[in-house]
Amino acid sequence: MKRRYLALIAIILFLTFTILVYIKFSIINSNVKIHEIFLLYNNSDMSINCVYPYGYGYQIKQLYSNNVSIFISPYLWNYRMAEGFINLTYIKDYGLRLIVNLTSFKKINPNIDVDGYPGIMYGQEYWFPFQGKTAESQWLELPINVTTTPKIYSLLNYTIWDENGTIDDFSYDIWLSQNPNISNLQFPDIELMIWLYHESNITSPFFIKEGNVTVTIEVNGTKENDTFLVYVLPHTGSASGWIGVYYLSEKNLEGEVEIPLNFFLNNEFFFINKVFPQIYEKTFYLDAIQIGMEFNDNHGNAQMGFNLYSWDLTIIDE
Repeated sequence: MKRRYLALIAIILFLTFTILVYIKFSIINSNVKIHEIFLLYNNSDMSINCVYPYGYGYQIKQLYSNNVSIFISPYLWNYRMAEGFINLTYIKDYGLRLIVNLTSFKKINPNIDVDGYPGIMYGQEYWFPFQGKTAESQWLELPINVTTTPKIYSLLNYTIWDENGTIDDFSYDIWLSQNPNISNLQFPDIELMIWLYHESNITSPFFIKEGNVTVTIEVNGTKENDTFLVYVLPHTGSASGWIGVYYLSEKNLEGEVEIPLNFFLNNEFFFINKVFPQIYEKTFYLDAIQIGMEFNDNHGNAQMGFNLYSWDLTIIDE
């Protein structure tokens, strides 16, 4: 009888402990909120054509998906003249397609091995070329202080093709400033680039190779570790130019690629502080996130492009 009594007490204690643990973790989980933002989903059909015969490379349009939007632009910032065309077309239920078909391309600055960076932007950039703000989700309103940014997982589904010329990189181009309302970038504003795919490497002596970092990412539904080489450019363009931080994947990633954006947003300051110890993360705002393709012509000829089928952000508030 005594043994049955003790066994009953033990069972009651075990069940009580289990219920308390369940309640505790239920409370914890109830405080974690997950939100999805679909930036390329169910948009209206739209097409942008530029360069020849239009004669400029900065045409910009706004693409809406439900209550949010992105800017899209060919952004040929090093274009002086060319024949042919660049076409950015969004096709509903397909995605965004870039076709570059250029001949006789002439650069503004022939010493720079980049013709332009056609792509898209979410957020706020009051500087050239976008000079505006997209319609934003309540779950990710930019600008936002870097230290209060929620966890952001960014998922791209894309393919790349290259027949002639060089795809320098297919990448994220992320902008941080100490004053989000500025109209011109300068030191110590920050440009953070994450090269997912690249046919070029950084060789300029102005870039400082600071090391590498291993990041857990997800490729086509499978988690894997990827190593990124990290470079810091102390000043971009001039002695008063903004800071550049570049993460170059050791793999050429294609397909469905998800990365933890917060890791890069926070980790970059570790490498910046090796060059500028007095740069503090808490003084910076995340202004905008761009995705695009830097490319270079081959003796004036460039035939290449990408298909960006979707761009989804997962926001986790804890």
